[in-house]
Amino acid sequence: MGKRVINQLSDMQIRRWVAAGEPVAKSDGGGLTFTLSKAGTASWILRYMREGRARELTIGNYPDISLSAARKMASEHRVSVDRGQDPAAQKRAERLKLRGSWTVRRLAEDLSAKVLDAGTLASGTVKAKKWDLEKVILPRLGPQEVMTVTSEELVDMLERSGRSWVMQKRILSTAVQLFDHAIGRQLIKVNPAAGIKLKALLGPRPAIRKRVMLQEEELRSLLSSAHEEIGVENALALKIMLATCVRSVELVKARWEHIDFDRGTWFVPDESVKTRVGFLVPITQTVAQWFRELEQFADGSPWVLPARDDRRAGQHIGRSTLSAALYRAFDRGGLATRKFTPHDTRSTAKGHMRNLGVSREISEIALNHTLKGMEAVYDVREEIPERRQALELWAAFLTACEQGRPWNVAPLKVTAIAA
Repeated sequence: MGKRVINQLSDMQIRRWVAAGEPVAKSDGGGLTFTLSKAGTASWILRYMREGRARELTIGNYPDISLSAARKMASEHRVSVDRGQDPAAQKRAERLKLRGSWTVRRLAEDLSAKVLDAGTLASGTVKAKKWDLEKVILPRLGPQEVMTVTSEELVDMLERSGRSWVMQKRILSTAVQLFDHAIGRQLIKVNPAAGIKLKALLGPRPAIRKRVMLQEEELRSLLSSAHEEIGVENALALKIMLATCVRSVELVKARWEHIDFDRGTWFVPDESVKTRVGFLVPITQTVAQWFRELEQFADGSPWVLPARDDRRAGQHIGRSTLSAALYRAFDRGGLATRKFTPHDTRSTAKGHMRNLGVSREISEIALNHTLKGMEAVYDVREEIPERRQALELWAAFLTACEQGRPWNVAPLKVTAIAA
């Protein structure tokens, strides 16, 4: 057998090939080959014969592994081949062993550290996904090896959870994300949750609850009695939500440092927003007065709505505080309106603003809904005068309802705020 011809490549050649970016496969001799893919990935491959069959072992990527390091590693692998070993088979066995050491619990911890806790998701989303993991997925699958989880086991997990259609949809979404993370780590090739269809398991999704738009007479009754029925702080919070069109979590997490009474603005930061993009809310004189009243109750707290339970001292109120106050009032018959949730303040505001002559576009902006198409690309104003004008008109309507005055004002400057 002839002597192996080795060390045919040079660092300068390799750098030139990489700079050129054209796919190549060049031998250094002794079975060691430098490859550059069309995608620009440079790798070292060792080719050898084992029991009469050609084998390939990927040593690693260049420049992580230099030419000299690749030669040394190739030499060591050639020695092992001469001793009757199979480096490629050993590497496959090690990879399988590594995959087997990953349990679903370990995978969930890795997902939490690198994705859920990375600060890119809304806090509510993170909380929901962690609940799905800790309350449903891990109790059933936690100790199991990731590579052994089957679709049948996930279906069984969902069915045994006993949760609603919507909750099971969310749990399934979390499971899909979890095992997508496993694919990203090369622990599995196929996501066992990807092909599961809730419609096949539970039938079609139940009808979505229709949002409530409180009518003028309901608003008059609610606003005139809210202080007595749900408490002054809750009533002020409810009125602010109605008048500003914000989501409940955005008000719950509001801090005084973001309220500018001089400018008449309230900034809602990224971390408090469903879309993760902060925005500026115009506050009218009426709303500013409601904030001032809340400021008296805050007693120096940085939160607009500080927790009222000593066990939560230093925190803001819980997200369900206002809902709970409304439910209690409804249960005892204290509110003469249809049952509604805090989120229905947004549909109420939307409907009445449209009735007051506010355009669909401005009413959508008032609710901080994302604009579509080129309008979203080019209209990047932070302070939108049309929005402030619409909210001033809406606040005037709410004030008339609260004070029992008739509303006989024609839509204000319709031409300025209508489409």
